[in-house]
Amino acid sequence: MNGQAHPDILGELFRGEQGSGPVSGLEELEALIRVCLPKTEPGNKAKLLPLKRRQASSKRKTTHYLREDVFDGLTQAKDILLRLLPEGSKSKASKSNLVNHAVNQLLREIEEKGLDGPLVKSILGKIE
Repeated sequence: MNGQAHPDILGELFRGEQGSGPVSGLEELEALIRVCLPKTEPGNKAKLLPLKRRQASSKRKTTHYLREDVFDGLTQAKDILLRLLPEGSKSKASKSNLVNHAVNQLLREIEEKGLDGPLVKSILGKIE
């Protein structure tokens, strides 16, 4: 480099060192981000769905912490579906499958409605 130190713009932003005034170099950072983003045509945005399905054996065990009422609701939904589904379809009522469907539904809404969808508004706390 030319020996001149470059300011740590992101570090300053995260530490809040700039206060509420303008941040020097922010315009250059925004321009760099725009250059690095993939080029898309105005009406041709990247699709979130369908999620790429992997082989059935390709599953990943994960731990997520749910509020107790949400956990109870997931259990209750599974039990209700077990009673409603015909005998050969009961495996579709697993908690994992219910969570997979919920995530897919959220992604579908984000893709179709963006920030205006009711689920997204609820998550962001914008529903009165």
